[in-house]
Amino acid sequence: MRVLLLARSKYFIPLEQMPMMTQGFTAWRAQYRDKMEAFFFFAGRSAGGGILNVADEADLNQIVNEWPFAIYSDVEIIPIVDGDVALKQFHDLIEKMSAQLGG
Repeated sequence: MRVLLLARSKYFIPLEQMPMMTQGFTAWRAQYRDKMEAFFFFAGRSAGGGILNVADEADLNQIVNEWPFAIYSDVEIIPIVDGDVALKQFHDLIEKMSAQLGG
């Protein structure tokens, strides 16, 4: 299961907590690196994300729950489909609809 995960800072994190949070983030990234096809930050913003390839929704939930910044962030998860697969599905749908209309 592939998903696009976007995270935006939602709440202020006290400066004295940042070193511990950053260390936790680094450890989390190392632990789940093999499940991340992409990992990024948005330039000049307190936001970023990645493309995750996970076994199922429970695996995804575990990863998000363990991310140290999750409770301070607005996290959006969008399931993604390979573009060529989706394009073929769309093409097949149009053909089916066209045939039903007598075209």
